[in-house]
Amino acid sequence: MIVQKVLNHNAAIVVDENEEKVAIGSGIAFKKKKHDYINPDHIEKLFVLPEEQSDPFTHLLESAENWETGLIQNVIFWIEKEYELQLDSHSYALLFDHFIHLMKRLHHGTHLVNHLLQEIQTLYPDSFHIAERAAAKLSEESGFSISQDETGFLAMHLYAAGQKRTSPKRVRQHTEILNSMVSVMEEDLNTIFPRRTMAYEGLISHLHVTVKAAELNETLTKAPAEMIEMMREKYPASYHAAEKAVAVLQKEQGLSIPNDESVYIAMHIQRLLSRTE
Repeated sequence: MIVQKVLNHNAAIVVDENEEKVAIGSGIAFKKKKHDYINPDHIEKLFVLPEEQSDPFTHLLESAENWETGLIQNVIFWIEKEYELQLDSHSYALLFDHFIHLMKRLHHGTHLVNHLLQEIQTLYPDSFHIAERAAAKLSEESGFSISQDETGFLAMHLYAAGQKRTSPKRVRQHTEILNSMVSVMEEDLNTIFPRRTMAYEGLISHLHVTVKAAELNETLTKAPAEMIEMMREKYPASYHAAEKAVAVLQKEQGLSIPNDESVYIAMHIQRLLSRTE
């Protein structure tokens, strides 16, 4: 393959089958210049990016330190191998981009607070586990300490990378919706739900299914009339908080959710409230 442009020691734009591609591999572009040859056997990743993604990604590779890109490539390669993931070009570029900006924050001592951390741990436990191990590996090789907040952000990227027809941005938006619904319910009840409990995980998991079904226009199971009446009479505060959260979701997100879904949400709320009494 012929070098078209060197991006850093570990990446270059090459011409392959009359098409420009981004080639990544440990030291593949070291001391290379335009029109030099790169042995394809030394290339770890070779891909074509959409035009709107290509320029920002190649600029990112150019601006990053060589040791950083090498370290990040090693960590992503480890993730793919250890968990048998096959990242497509788009997912690889987004994950690489996230790691680069993470390294910049670590260099500058910038700490991001992840207010979705508990929801992320509940909704994406497998991805969070991978993120914890990847963060430990990155920390060991870079010397930086990586917080649980940053691990949570990484977990969302890893979850999105393993899904079809989604992105880290969409995963975050979905998780933000659930967090917003919880905030509405807590404000209505003038309480703070206890996190790190099975009851809270149950609520978040149910909201996840409910919102996902609404996003995909799937039909949810209707609640029996007697159950609706019982919840209204016996647990009016929990039922009202659930109704308010559903109403806010419908108004702000434009998602259609049956009103009787409030019954199932109220049951989870009541379970949480019984732990605080």
